Amino acid sequence: MEHLNVNPEILLKRITIQIEDYNYTCFSILKDHLDISIFTDYLNSIEVFKLKNIWNHIILRWIQMDHTLKKKLNYKRSKYSKEKYNHIHTTILSEELNHLMTQFINNDHMKGLFVINCIQNYIIPI
Repeated sequence: MEHLNVNPEILLKRITIQIEDYNYTCFSILKDHLDISIFTDYLNSIEVFKLKNIWNHIILRWIQMDHTLKKKLNYKRSKYSKEKYNHIHTTILSEELNHLMTQFINNDHMKGLFVINCIQNYIIPI
């Protein structure tokens, strides 16, 4: 898919033995457009304390995007300019991360791609 920063096949090398077997549903809006199993497999293969880091990385990127675009009129008029999210400073489990990302994506393809690209950036910074 041309809207991804990194070829998802490259991410396969970063997936180790799955620690969890959680059924992430937050990416379901994208399943007809790309193979989301790569991302869910990755999330199931990392240690629990890193789930919080994934969420905080998504939020950091959202804040950076907001800061970059806040002076653009089209962005100011968009629903995205009004959406604010907070970092989490405690351990979260797979279920909570799935819930947070589901709420964040909110059946919005753009935000789904945003989250996928943030996860890719977390795994392979570019």
